[in-house]
Amino acid sequence: MLRMAMNAMASRETNAQDLARRLGITTTTLYMYVNGDGTPKAPGQKLLEREAAE
Repeated sequence: MLRMAMNAMASRETNAQDLARRLGITTTTLYMYVNGDGTPKAPGQKLLEREAAE
């Protein structure tokens, strides 16, 4: 889900509220993990690192 959000947010056409609704999360949660340009924030990076370690 995080990678999907990152890819979507990388597009300037993406509406964060619509994306959050489609993912079943709040906009606040979306922005907790992903920047507006699609790059991960610290909590998002931790999830990606955890996924890579598994």
